[in-house]
Amino acid sequence: MRTIIKLSILPALILASASLAFADGYVVYSNLPNPLPGNVASMAYEATSTTQFGGLIQLKGGQSSNSLVTATVAMSNWAYLSAALRGGGTWADYVNGTTITSNGFYVPLTLNFYNVNADNSVGTKIGSSTLNNAFIPWRPEGGGCPDTTAYLASDGNCFHGSLSKVTFDVTGITVPNEVIFGLAMNTTDYGFPKTGVLGPYNSLNIGLFAGAPSVGGNPSPDAAYVQSTWSGAYNNDPNANLGVFSQNAGWTDYQPGIEITATPEPSSMFLLGTGLLGLALFAFRKAKPAGLVLHS
Repeated sequence: MRTIIKLSILPALILASASLAFADGYVVYSNLPNPLPGNVASMAYEATSTTQFGGLIQLKGGQSSNSLVTATVAMSNWAYLSAALRGGGTWADYVNGTTITSNGFYVPLTLNFYNVNADNSVGTKIGSSTLNNAFIPWRPEGGGCPDTTAYLASDGNCFHGSLSKVTFDVTGITVPNEVIFGLAMNTTDYGFPKTGVLGPYNSLNIGLFAGAPSVGGNPSPDAAYVQSTWSGAYNNDPNANLGVFSQNAGWTDYQPGIEITATPEPSSMFLLGTGLLGLALFAFRKAKPAGLVLHS
């Protein structure tokens, strides 16, 4: 009888294990290398009058509906601690013990998801997630480089910015196979609302990565999506509207760095569970002692 009980609960245990395996989701899009390099090209917000920046991506699997779990964005920070603590009306005015620490600073960030119109323009907003206190570590202090304001990274290269990752909980947001995302940030002079206060976020950019993603696809690799009031190079596309989140050409394969996970469809979970169950039963049959009566 004990054997029957063990075999009857085995399917539940296998399916529970499968569910736990996907508790954090599986990757449906990523253009982030592992490990991250010291720094990459980046898009500045304050310097380009930008409020929101993002891209059009295609998720792995071709499913019409994807229940998201997490979204991790690569940020390039050019701010270092000694600059933050300088006097003379700079970032020292913004030190309050919680926003700026000895290890880094905290900043609100919002990640938005939008439908894609037939012409790849920005459609209706699907959902968003806000981190009220996204932690950004300080860039290392300068030294060891010909340019004394740069720092020497562990890979032997000199950089002015350093990469880190910020992860959003996007549980509850369901998106189609192709979706536009945008990372929104408020700086001293731009945003909804602008802060009106100097801060290290003025030196915080979103990292850009060249080439095809390792998971998923880029349907329009030459385009990025920008919300900016600057009439300069970032709005040289006739399709771009100043102050409106819109498509912007000329990015030559450079796309904002993001990795997105989602939960598998119920049918995928069932196939995985039954596959694991079959393997478990096969292993059990191979391992059972000779003469064992399963129904006893």
